[in-house]
Amino acid sequence: MLESLSSIKGIKKNHMINETLEYYFNAIKTIPEEFMLKPIYVDEKEFARLEKEAQPTEALKRLLDDN
Repeated sequence: MLESLSSIKGIKKNHMINETLEYYFNAIKTIPEEFMLKPIYVDEKEFARLEKEAQPTEALKRLLDDN
């Protein structure tokens, strides 16, 4: 993804990484810790399982249909 974004945007990868880290560190300083979520890694197999099993509830469908 980094390779493709770098070539599409015409920005060097090192610059993208530095900008991303700066954004992340600024977020850490400004967002209260209780609102920071730890990232999780989901591999393709697990993602496929979750995608297959995750069906929206009727309440969620109604909520989304209203907007």
